[in-house]
Amino acid sequence: MSTPDRPASAVTNAFSIDVEDWFQVSDFEDQVRPEDWDGHESRVVASTRRLLRLLAEFRVKATFFVLTWNAERHPSLVEEIAADGHEVATHGHAHRLVYELGPDGFRRDLDRSISILERITGSPPAGYRAPSFSVTSRSMWALPAMLDAGLEYDSSVFPVQDALYGVPGARRFPFVIHEDHGRRLVEFPMTTARVAGRNLPLGGGAYLRVLPYPYMRWGMRQVNRGGEPAVVYLHPWEVDPGHPKIRSRGKRGFSTHYLNLDAMEGKLRRLLSDFHFAPVREVLAERGFLPRPAEAA
Repeated sequence: MSTPDRPASAVTNAFSIDVEDWFQVSDFEDQVRPEDWDGHESRVVASTRRLLRLLAEFRVKATFFVLTWNAERHPSLVEEIAADGHEVATHGHAHRLVYELGPDGFRRDLDRSISILERITGSPPAGYRAPSFSVTSRSMWALPAMLDAGLEYDSSVFPVQDALYGVPGARRFPFVIHEDHGRRLVEFPMTTARVAGRNLPLGGGAYLRVLPYPYMRWGMRQVNRGGEPAVVYLHPWEVDPGHPKIRSRGKRGFSTHYLNLDAMEGKLRRLLSDFHFAPVREVLAERGFLPRPAEAA
C-alpha cells in the first residue's frame, strides 16, 4: 500500500486523541459508575491501535491525552504510543469533571495521573486536557494547580456556550492563560469557526461524526486562512462501531455517542489527507509559546 502524500499547507494543525474507553464518557455517568468500570468489556487497546495504524499510514504524529485509569491497566499501550513517536499527555485519572472534583480533588487526580505517566514513559507529561472540557468559569482555580504540577499547557477551554462546558468569551487561538512568578501556562483552546459574530464548535469528536465532512473542512480552512492553527480531537471508541450499547439520555438530556460511528474512519482519512498535523506541544513550540525540545534540554 502506498503512503498518502502529506498535504501542502502553510499552517500546521494539532491532532489529538483522548484515550478513554467506550464506557468512560460523561454521557454514561448515569448508567456506569467508575467503581463498576472493571465490570465492562474494555476495548480501548484495540481501538487505540487502530488509530495508531491510521496515523502511521498518513505519517502523522499526534498527542494522546491518556486517562490514566486505563494506563494503569494497559501500560504497554502507553509505551506503544510513545515508541511510535507520539506525545503522551494527561487526561486525568478518573474522568471526573473538574468543577465537580473541587480544588483538592482535582489536585489529587492530576498528581496521580502525572505520576502514572511519568512512571510508564520515563518523563512527566507537558499537557493536560480536562474530561469534557470542564475547565470553565466555575473551575479557573485549576490553572495555578496545573502550573504547580509542572504542566506547560492546557487544552480544555472551549470558547462556546454549552450545558456541559464552555467559556464563551475566551480567546479562540493559543494564548498564555495563567502566569505566576515567571512561570506560564499556555492554553490551546478547542477550535471554533466564526459565523455572524458567533463561535460555532468545530474541532472533532461528535462534530466530525455527526455533521457532514465539508463543515469540518470549511471551518478548518477558515481558521488556517487567518494564519491560525486548529486542534482536532477524537476518542478511540469513535472508530469502533461494534462497541456495546448503553441506553442513556446523556448529561444534556440527549446523547450523540452512537451516531455515525461507521462513518468516522472515512472522515478521518479525508481530514488527514486535506490538512497538515503535528502533536499539540509541537504546534505550540512552532508558534513560540513553548521551547522546542532542543531548547528545553
